[in-house]
Amino acid sequence: MEHYEIMLIFSPELEKEEHEEVLNGLSDVIVKQAGTVGTILNWRKRRLAYEINKLQEGHYYLIYFSGPGTIIPEIEHYFRVTDDVIRYMVVRTDEQEYAAAAEKAASEAAAAEKAADAAETAEAIEDAAATEETELAEETELAEEAEPAEEAEPAEEAEPAEEAEPAEEAEPAEEAEPAEEAEPAEEAEPAEEAGPTDIDEAAETENAASESEKPEETSGKEKTDQ
Repeated sequence: MEHYEIMLIFSPELEKEEHEEVLNGLSDVIVKQAGTVGTILNWRKRRLAYEINKLQEGHYYLIYFSGPGTIIPEIEHYFRVTDDVIRYMVVRTDEQEYAAAAEKAASEAAAAEKAADAAETAEAIEDAAATEETELAEETELAEEAEPAEEAEPAEEAEPAEEAEPAEEAEPAEEAEPAEEAEPAEEAEPAEEAGPTDIDEAAETENAASESEKPEETSGKEKTDQ
């Protein structure tokens, strides 16, 4: 069996799941042709040496496998009917390079796993800090909104404007009206009763009465003398 290396270039617009689907299909083709998939290296996105289908970047993979020489036409046919692969190249490699690729793949896999764990831990810490900060901000906001409302409530209970209404009941202008009842000008009319005419008439009446009584006294005296 011979050792081979395949370089694949995917469109940069594809997702990881679409990459895995194509790679799984390639593995099925190799296995069906009595081959063995050895190492798959993810070279990630890289700039293309020249523009392909108006694309300037591509996602690179290196696949190492072993199998009979009849396997190459089947692999090329598979790539021709797969639109997600924009370029591919299959070359024969020696056993030493094949082993080095396997070793490199194992090292990269370990480093990638370690980096993934570190990234996951950092992300968890950031999420926890962000959650704590959000909760603290919400509590502070609620506290700020609740405090002024509670402090401002007594203003409604102590409304001095309503209690100061007695000013309308104490209207001195209406109570001071008795000045009209005490009108001295009308009560001081006796000046007319004490006019000179009336006084003379009263005096004449008294004089007449006195004169009428005098004869009676004289006649009395006369009777006594007799």
